[in-house]
Amino acid sequence: MTWQLLLVEDEASVREAFSLRLRDQGYLVQTAGSGEEALSLLRSFEPDILVLDLIMPNLSGLDVLARVKQTSPNLLVILLTARGTVKDAVEATKLGAFDFVAKSIDMEDLLHSLRRATELLTLQRQVRLQSGQDVERYALDRVIAESPVTQTFLSQIRELANNDRVTVLLQGETGTGKQYMGRVIHYNGARAHKPCIEVDCPSIPRDLFESELFGHEKGSFTGAAGRKTGLIEMAEGGTVMFDEIADLPLPLQAKLLRVIEERTLRRIGGSATIPVDVRFMAATNRNLKDAVDKGEFREDLYFRLNVVTLTVPPLRERHEDIIPLASQFLTRSALSLRKPVRHIGNSAQAILGHYTFPGNVRELSNLIERAVIFCPGDTLETGHFPSDIHSSPRSSPTQLSPIPSTCSQPSDSMDIHISFRLGDQSLADLEDRIIVEVLQRAGGNKTLAAKHLGITRWMLDRRRKLNQ
Repeated sequence: MTWQLLLVEDEASVREAFSLRLRDQGYLVQTAGSGEEALSLLRSFEPDILVLDLIMPNLSGLDVLARVKQTSPNLLVILLTARGTVKDAVEATKLGAFDFVAKSIDMEDLLHSLRRATELLTLQRQVRLQSGQDVERYALDRVIAESPVTQTFLSQIRELANNDRVTVLLQGETGTGKQYMGRVIHYNGARAHKPCIEVDCPSIPRDLFESELFGHEKGSFTGAAGRKTGLIEMAEGGTVMFDEIADLPLPLQAKLLRVIEERTLRRIGGSATIPVDVRFMAATNRNLKDAVDKGEFREDLYFRLNVVTLTVPPLRERHEDIIPLASQFLTRSALSLRKPVRHIGNSAQAILGHYTFPGNVRELSNLIERAVIFCPGDTLETGHFPSDIHSSPRSSPTQLSPIPSTCSQPSDSMDIHISFRLGDQSLADLEDRIIVEVLQRAGGNKTLAAKHLGITRWMLDRRRKLNQ
């Protein structure tokens, strides 16, 4: 894509040299020799990026920036300076400048800043395209809500969608659809056409977490070759959702609390305070109050997140939704796998209706996808599903005792029996079912489940995602 720039520089020789170099880099460049000329051009010309000299007679770069942001608040503005001060940089940031870079002969800082700006513009365009599709995908009338418990839950979702500054905490067992419901809240509110960015707390390495979340300035640490915009800043105007918030490192919990309360942040190595307008949501399958009592989660952050708490009901409590959900997953899987499967047979519906789904909606989705793969015709039958769901229903996960954290001798409660049907199942199927069973026995506690499996908490999450 070719990007259009407006370069504002009062020195003719510098203006000409810079514009030639920028054109060589593939940019379409318009130029202006003063702030007044730039403002006049902007009445009829809509550049993608404005490159603005800081020191100019009459109207300075900061003066032009302030006026531009009143009429074009989303225009990316890069300020150039040969002798700017920290005070200037702070003021530029407050006024909404994208970047503040030193003017140099090789233009290296400016070219680097322009690359970041065009990357952001590309991302924003992708987000606008994707959000248009997601508004339809996550529309309230597309949420399966046949059961009374889901209908009640959906009425709460509708209220929260209409109140777009309320912090929401979504709780529920693994696989109930907490992330999905978070997206439903976002895409049915005033922020629907802004980014919805999910932060997967367990999967981001701890030493990179602060940089990913808040961003960093060039040279702030070894390897920081340029400025990085953090996830919270990228979600401006939209929503940031923290998945498995209980795994957020304690030092970062304090910094996140400050951002939520003050609605501002600072990049690593930066001195400027950056205002952020985002809605915060969080999801967890753990009891955060218990985590607070154990010293694993900050009490003040818990109270800040706990403005509105919704518990996503497990699938066994929304029995009337099972077959409609299965039909929805069937349509999706048949399209993606290019299979002519259109129906679920009566016998197959019966076994699905009597199964308790310890893995909840995610397990149902996986079962349907697997069945579609092995179905040679247009109707799913009982033989296309694993044999273990044909038998009597499993006990509800809430009725099982968690695996003890320490055990000196083996006992029956430590045994897990899972059948494996040759030709119908893969090793990934078996591994995921073992993980689901251990999670069930551990009462949904991923840290404890990972300990019993002999792997790390991060590895457990990665294996689940790879197997889905």
